[in-house]
Amino acid sequence: MRPDAAPAGARPAPGWRAILPVALLLVVALVQVTLVYTAGLSPWKGGGFGMFSTTDDGGRRNVRVFVSAPERSEEVAISPSLEDAARRAAVLPTDGGLTRLARRVVDRERRNRRPVDTVRIEAWRIDYAPGTLLASTRRLRDFVYRVEAAAAPAQ
Repeated sequence: MRPDAAPAGARPAPGWRAILPVALLLVVALVQVTLVYTAGLSPWKGGGFGMFSTTDDGGRRNVRVFVSAPERSEEVAISPSLEDAARRAAVLPTDGGLTRLARRVVDRERRNRRPVDTVRIEAWRIDYAPGTLLASTRRLRDFVYRVEAAAAPAQ
């Protein structure tokens, strides 16, 4: 028998191809857990590893948008064209996602010839009390986007 030959009936050691899927799943799970605790990601999103442990899914999150300018300060409704961006911002309320939503709100307000200096976005989720299951809302983020004077359209 050759010295490098495996004995009869022995299983070969698993190569990197056998370990790769397990390693990828572990990395995805680690990234998701990290984003849940550091960036407010809904546990239902990402790799979906937390979806059976919580009711904090995208349907129980929402955003509220407030627009301010001289002589104006009001909450604005999420239009159908902004629903996808608002849903994404609610599920993962990072600065990048909230900034994208705020810029789209600014664009919409300007198209409708309404002044806007500041967009404030609140990201909210619904929590349920243990035992009673009484629902309450909790603010996850309060984000303010200031419209730059350089970004204002020419008159």
